[in-house]
Amino acid sequence: MNIETVNELIQSLESAGELSIKETKVMALARAYQQLAAENAYLLSGAARELNTSWMFHKTMLGAQAALACLSLGRESAARDWLEGTTDEAGADIPVDITVAGLQAWFDSQMVSNDGKSGFLTRKEAEEAIRKACPATDAFLAGIKADGVEEFVSNTVHKIFDESEAVSALAYLSLANSHVKQLREGADKC
Repeated sequence: MNIETVNELIQSLESAGELSIKETKVMALARAYQQLAAENAYLLSGAARELNTSWMFHKTMLGAQAALACLSLGRESAARDWLEGTTDEAGADIPVDITVAGLQAWFDSQMVSNDGKSGFLTRKEAEEAIRKACPATDAFLAGIKADGVEEFVSNTVHKIFDESEAVSALAYLSLANSHVKQLREGADKC
């Protein structure tokens, strides 16, 4: 099933009037599917942007190293060519009238992340920003974790009666079921 089919299904259900319990559940699943599809597109775009940025950074570092090698050999013109080649795809143009004294202020003004703060995002900050932008994906992953614990409980319950310490086994399963509930509610986020 693709997103167009899901959108048509939602439109059909919305125009149907009062929905049955089954139709209400289908509608909820279809809306969750829409949300996950939107978040997936967002994440794919972000991953592509990150890969592109990483490649540009790599290109810039190699160009800077080549330029330094040229400078150490006294080839200033070749160094300039290497540096200009590494900045072809830069997202900022340096002002024509810039002075050496003004370079640091210009550089700092260009080091702005998507949220308008200067500096860079740590991995933890990036993960938090993605989680905030993609709550359905986070909830879906929590559901998968909970499904795993639930599967463990259902596959372990028959072993309780084979154990001599049945009480501690029951307590263990109760704890596992409690953990399932916490996972589904998002308590796994720290």
